Amino acid sequence: MKFLGEIARLQIQRSSLTIGSGPSRYFDPAALLVVEEMFLATGGACAAAADGSCLVDVHHAAHPFSRSRGENTLCFGFAKHYDALRARFSDSFTFGYAAENIIIDGPAPRITLADVSSGLVIETADGPATLGNVVVAAPCLPFGKFALRDPAASTEAIKAALQFMDHGMRGFYCTFAGPKTATIQLGAKVYAI
Repeated sequence: MKFLGEIARLQIQRSSLTIGSGPSRYFDPAALLVVEEMFLATGGACAAAADGSCLVDVHHAAHPFSRSRGENTLCFGFAKHYDALRARFSDSFTFGYAAENIIIDGPAPRITLADVSSGLVIETADGPATLGNVVVAAPCLPFGKFALRDPAASTEAIKAALQFMDHGMRGFYCTFAGPKTATIQLGAKVYAI
């Protein structure tokens, strides 16, 4: 296994970040909630709310308005990718806006699908948690427009933005492969299988 880094951020997406329909759809990161620990199960991720209830991620199969397609129940990305995103789009590109559930901070400046295609292992207090079925999380059109922060951006500029954020720059979808459930926390070590 190859050490990738430590978990620098965990977040739950409470509802869809793409608002509206058709050409007027836009991206709004307001539904992202940063948490200190996350519970993983085969259906996806959830976290404890202040009142003790469970906040279910919108990609969890059990969410009442689930956006799960099966392969996208979890999303992970890398802190160093934000350096490249800020350099390309501006310093205002906020950490976490690519909507990953898990952001890993490690030494590599760029991680590609080839680096993580066999899956990840996260250290937990109860033993290793495995993430598998890793695929690229391609950016959507509303996210491309959001990254540019230019309502009058040309089709060519939006296409270039989407191409830049593809191939894992925006993150990777995956599924929880086991054990039955796992609790992951900030600072946990993450390895590529």
